[in-house]
Amino acid sequence: MDIDTIYIGNKPAMRYVLAIINAFGAGGVDNVVVKARGRAISRAVDVVEISRNRFIKDVEAGKIEIGTEELPAMGGGTRGVSTIAITMTRTREKQAPEPEVEVEEPKAEVKEPKAEPKSVAPKRRLELAEIKGVGQATEEKLKEAGYKTVNSVAKAVPAKLSKKAGISEKVASKLIDSAKELVK
Repeated sequence: MDIDTIYIGNKPAMRYVLAIINAFGAGGVDNVVVKARGRAISRAVDVVEISRNRFIKDVEAGKIEIGTEELPAMGGGTRGVSTIAITMTRTREKQAPEPEVEVEEPKAEVKEPKAEPKSVAPKRRLELAEIKGVGQATEEKLKEAGYKTVNSVAKAVPAKLSKKAGISEKVASKLIDSAKELVK
């Protein structure tokens, strides 16, 4: 019983489908294992389904193994990455056994990194004009009253905001509520 292994990465799905077709056809193997990890898992499932449903009718997905691999994390330590291995088997008869699912327990406890990776973009600073109900005139009044950020408006007391900015208490309440929605 020959086995061929195909590792799924970032290439288009049809490249992997062609590799499976080639393995079963020209390679003469009875089993092909499709392996992937992380974000490539969904592509691996798509590749298996495209292969079985469109091109190779006498092949079925048999054994499916899932697990976790420990990989080095940015900034030290390790992180767990999900893995999958789908065994495609050539069937000679029309028998459809249930696919087996094995769950592998993680080998070590994975600690979440405390700091965000440096590749994450910093949060954008919200402008006062983004608060619902703040136009150019109201924005100038808020800035003159000392409210220069959306966060400062969200933390304000309606009576004080009303008095300092020269707006009604009802409008001040609405601005504070809108600012609170933005900073959530």
